[in-house]
Amino acid sequence: MKKITKKQMALTSAIVVLGIGGITIGVVNHNNTVHAQQIAKAKAQKAKVKVEQKAKAEKLAKEKEAAQQKEVATLLATATANPSDNSIKAVNDAIAKLTDQKAKAKDNELVKALNARLSLIKKAEAAVKDYQGHATDANKQKVAQEAINNLKDKNDQDVKSQLQKLFDESNKQAQEAAKSAQASQKASSTTGTNNNAKSTDTQTNDTPAVAESRTNNQTTSNVNSGNNTYVPNTPNTGGGSNTASNGNSGNAASNSNSNNSSNNGGGNTNNNNSNNNNSGGGNVTPPVSHVFQAWVKNKAGVVIWTQNCSTWAEASQAAANYGNSQFASGNFDIGNYGVTQIS
Repeated sequence: MKKITKKQMALTSAIVVLGIGGITIGVVNHNNTVHAQQIAKAKAQKAKVKVEQKAKAEKLAKEKEAAQQKEVATLLATATANPSDNSIKAVNDAIAKLTDQKAKAKDNELVKALNARLSLIKKAEAAVKDYQGHATDANKQKVAQEAINNLKDKNDQDVKSQLQKLFDESNKQAQEAAKSAQASQKASSTTGTNNNAKSTDTQTNDTPAVAESRTNNQTTSNVNSGNNTYVPNTPNTGGGSNTASNGNSGNAASNSNSNNSSNNGGGNTNNNNSNNNNSGGGNVTPPVSHVFQAWVKNKAGVVIWTQNCSTWAEASQAAANYGNSQFASGNFDIGNYGVTQIS
C-alpha cells in the first residue's frame, strides 16, 4: 500500500473543501431563489386582491347608484301625480345622494317643472278660497276663474275639476242670493207704491158764479175722490134761496142731506128739508196710513240699509231677506236687523 504523501493529502483536502463549499453555495442560491419566488408570489397575490377589491367596490357603487336612481324615479312619479311640498322635498333629498352628475342635472330639471306646477295649484286654491268668502266680488270671481284655467297640465285635471266645482257652487249661491234680494226689494217697493196710491186723496173744489136778482143761489161742492164726498152748506143772508147739498159716498153707502132756506120780501119762509139715505152701514172713515222702516246694521252698529214699507210684516220680511242675502253672499259683517215705525 502506497503511503499518501503530504502533497496528495493537501490536494485531497482542497478538493473536499471545494466540494463542500460548492454544495453550500448551491443551497444558498436555491434558498434565495425560493424566497424571491415567494415574495413575487405574495406581491402578485396582493395585487390581485387589490384589483378584486376595487372591482367589487365599483360594482357595489354602481349597484347603489342604480338603486338610488330607481328611488328618485319612484319619488318623481309620486310627485308628478300629486305635487306637494313634502313629495318634492323627498325627491330633492334623493337626488342629492346621486353621484352621476348627468342624471342629477336631468332630475333637477324635472323638479323645477314640479315646483312651477305646485305654484299654480297653490295660487288657484288661494284664489278660490278668497272668492268663496267674497262671492259677490266680480274682481275676485275673475281672478279665481283665471287661476283655475291656468292649470293646464294633464296630471292636474283632478285638482282643476275639484276647484272648478267649488267655484261654481259659490257662484250659484251668489246669483241666487242676488235674485232673492232683488225680488224682495221689488216686492217691497211694489207693495209700498200700491198702499201709497190707495191713501192718496185727490180733492176738487168747484164754486160756480153767484147771480143776484133778489135771489141768491150759491152751490158749493167739495169732492173727495177717495171714498168720501162732502159738500158743505153756505149760508145766505141776502134773501132768496140758499141751496147746499152734502153727499157722502162710500163703497156701498150713501148719505145725502139737503137744507133749503128762502127769504122773500115781507114774508119769511124757511123750509128745511132733510133727506138721509143710508144703505150699507153709514159713513166710511178712511184708513190711517203708517210707514214702517226696515233697517240692517253692521257689527259696528252702523245702519247700512233701509227700506220703507206700509206694514210691520212687510218691513220685517224685507229686513230679514236683505240680511240673509248678505250672509249668503259672504258678507259676515252683518250685525242685526229690525223695524222702526216712523209715522
